[in-house]
Amino acid sequence: QAHAQSSPSQLPLEQLTSDMSNAEVHNLLTKAVVVEGGLDGAQDDAPAEGVEVPVERLGVEVPAVPGDVGLCGNLRAQDVAALAGRYKAWIYLNSADNPDFHLKELEAAGVQVAVTPFPGPPTMPSDEQALGVLAALERLPRPLMMQCSTGMRVGAALLLWLAKHRGYTGESAQLLATDLDLKFWTKCTRCGPMREWLLAKLPAQDAPAAGPPREEGLVFRQFFDPETSTFTYVLGCAATQEAVLVDPVLEQKERDLATLKELGLQLKYVINTHAHADHITSGGSIRKDMPEVKTMISKASGANADIQIQEGDKVTFGNLALEVLATPGHTDGCLTYYLAGSPGMAFTGDALLIRGCGRTDFQQGDAGVLYDSVHGKIFTLPGGTLVYPGHDYKGRNMSTVDEEKRFNPRLTQSKEEFAKLMAELKLPYPKKIEDAVPANMVCGVQD
Repeated sequence: QAHAQSSPSQLPLEQLTSDMSNAEVHNLLTKAVVVEGGLDGAQDDAPAEGVEVPVERLGVEVPAVPGDVGLCGNLRAQDVAALAGRYKAWIYLNSADNPDFHLKELEAAGVQVAVTPFPGPPTMPSDEQALGVLAALERLPRPLMMQCSTGMRVGAALLLWLAKHRGYTGESAQLLATDLDLKFWTKCTRCGPMREWLLAKLPAQDAPAAGPPREEGLVFRQFFDPETSTFTYVLGCAATQEAVLVDPVLEQKERDLATLKELGLQLKYVINTHAHADHITSGGSIRKDMPEVKTMISKASGANADIQIQEGDKVTFGNLALEVLATPGHTDGCLTYYLAGSPGMAFTGDALLIRGCGRTDFQQGDAGVLYDSVHGKIFTLPGGTLVYPGHDYKGRNMSTVDEEKRFNPRLTQSKEEFAKLMAELKLPYPKKIEDAVPANMVCGVQD
């Protein structure tokens, strides 16, 4: 069907991107595009303004994450000309002299172009080639199109950038590739070497993670306790050296204190997201050795600490501050700590896990309350907010608000379906519950 130039698929680029979220940009980039002659080339009855063609018919993917990057294989010149008006930049992963590269059409549309060769099997990209693609993805404006011959290598390059940009482990990257249905991961029988190459570039879950770079002067480390699958977080202000320790595990006390010393940080607060049932906090032990350190926990938890906090409070360390969000449901006293910035960071404890959530069958658990907490407090944060959970049991380390809103198999259901699912889990109790809960109820002030 023919459409005039006022068709929504032909809106000027500035109207496609101005004041829009990535999700809104994604919706527009996936609309049909007007192509001269349609799919089959010149047609006697084709109107001069062209024929509207679904972008999928051109072999174009626009993954929902990040939402503003398209992926494609070889295109005809008229396809490139039709798509160029939607993109500010174009990355080409073959050599510039490839006959399937239509530079003239891109230049005519004023698109910024980067040619960064990124070979595929049997030859894998060199470190220099990989860095070249990552650098192009960092510096070029959005929306952006990535092109190779088959549309496979572009998926690998995008996933590598997302993983490096956010600090994903290999398992987190695999999960995202599967959820996004990236073709090189889910449909390509010849891409095994490329998948293996990519995973070898990413850290394991138990490797200390420094997180993505931020402009706010944050010093950050993520640690993992393999016995309880618990994450602990060090956050410090680079300007003042003041720091907080989130959800520390007693058995890992020396590791955490050694890290603070190594980083030149002065611990100000030990804060817990809730009174844990699977491990004992090191807050009380640290306070005995370092009386200047104060412990914090939710007032609603009923647990003791030097400072009891609640919704709306701020935990300030140097020039930075964590905003306190009440996210009950796993327990009455669950808190999420949110650090605003680019990107924002949410430390969700057991309220929101990676593609899951905390159980609701003990410690005042309530599935309906948890559902409302996550949807009302965490899912309303900016989509790019990095989610740092209290635990993970499958080798993953982090996610984003947008990913969990789209792909969390529990929390994408209705509230009623979620409550039914949680009631049917029938999980065994944590091994340390009888010791952990009483100890954590006197968090930070044990005699």
